[in-house]
Amino acid sequence: MTAEPTTQADYQPPPARLGDCILVVEDDEPFRRTLTEVLAAHGYEVLSAPDGLAAVNVLQEAGVDLVISDLVMPGMRGRALVQHIKATFPEIPVVAITAFGSVEDALELTRLGAADYLTKPFRTRALLSSIERVLDQSRLRREQAKLRRALGDHLEGIVGASEPMRRLFERMGRVATSPAPVLITGESGTGKELVALAIHRASGRGAYVPVNCAALPDQLLESELFGHARGAFTGADREKKGLLEAADGGTLFLDEIAELPLTLQPKLLRTVEAREVRRVGDLEGRAVDVRLLAATHRDLPALVEAGEFREDLFWRLHVLHLHVPPLRERRADIPLLVEGFLSGLAARGRSPEPRLSPSALAALVELPWPGNVRQLFNVLERAVAFADGAEIGLEDLPDDVRIAGHGAAFVRSAAGRELTLAEVERDYVFEILRRAGGNKTRAAELLGIPRRSLYRRLERHGPEPGEVRDDPA
Repeated sequence: MTAEPTTQADYQPPPARLGDCILVVEDDEPFRRTLTEVLAAHGYEVLSAPDGLAAVNVLQEAGVDLVISDLVMPGMRGRALVQHIKATFPEIPVVAITAFGSVEDALELTRLGAADYLTKPFRTRALLSSIERVLDQSRLRREQAKLRRALGDHLEGIVGASEPMRRLFERMGRVATSPAPVLITGESGTGKELVALAIHRASGRGAYVPVNCAALPDQLLESELFGHARGAFTGADREKKGLLEAADGGTLFLDEIAELPLTLQPKLLRTVEAREVRRVGDLEGRAVDVRLLAATHRDLPALVEAGEFREDLFWRLHVLHLHVPPLRERRADIPLLVEGFLSGLAARGRSPEPRLSPSALAALVELPWPGNVRQLFNVLERAVAFADGAEIGLEDLPDDVRIAGHGAAFVRSAAGRELTLAEVERDYVFEILRRAGGNKTRAAELLGIPRRSLYRRLERHGPEPGEVRDDPA
């Protein structure tokens, strides 16, 4: 961080929330004072400590929301402090500060649990941006835990603390104990089945019986749902209880309800309204107490209009309606989802939990995610399998994800670091040069400039990072 006074002519950071308390751990007294003054000027409550041991004492006495710590200090060093905070105060995030040239130490700290790191010298804007990002993620984790305590264990498996998910959780709590059918809509991969299971858990009902209407052939679906009497058709040598009867006293979840054949829709409607099941080949109905949940990613009103779904069944199912938001409408939940998925993948593989680099996470947050949460999990599973180290970088993401997210991540990173246009150009030129394998002719083609112009830019921007070869004559 440069020691100049903070200027706000071109940048107004988000205001600090009431109660945000930051502990600055730094042995350099003038720099510690500068950090404290800048953070206080931007609305934060600030505490300070000259070393790790003093910081531990402060953490035991005060309510701290974030720790900013240097790495090189007398006594307890930054690494040991991060490990102590992670073990003793796991809810408090840490932003590490490192001098230029010890970035590897900072990366090691992120693997140990630091939420972010900054390399000296850094600008005020980069500091404030990092603080706000880390605090937002910390608030989401706390909010998620609070929601779980308030709504019970039935939310297990559903991750989210963003406003769209909070509204969904509230509605789930309201419909859980009602006996009325619930229609759950949302794009493919948003987690509609998890929502159905959570509603069932909260209802206190008996068995949970899920059925995918698209997974069974039409000729088998009727028998599976309603059961059949002995001799009802060829091969029916004994009577069979259907899934509706199996769910008696519990919940039947019909996934992909739009795929239910038109011929079976009147029979399902009668079951819902009369609360009885008539097996195939039976003359008498059997009383059942079944809570019906249905889900679809398709536009049911449009299917009704097209004559592909019965209007009377639609309105019977639409008594209570829940819509699961797509991932692009709740981007704030992506860090939480990433954290949960990586933890689960590590446990499944019995390996240390990998971490996502800031640039990779920024790329994931910016993507539109047409496949939603399911696509995000698949991307992370693939990245974990192919990553060389404990940290998953942008280069470890699948090509299509990396290409789509790299531009947005690059711009976000450049803005966060308050780079000048010349610095942005330098980073971009060297990135293209790396992608071209050091071949300057190819790099010039990708940049859309003559080779001579590329040489002039390289001379202007100073020494190249790493070895870059000249093209063969």
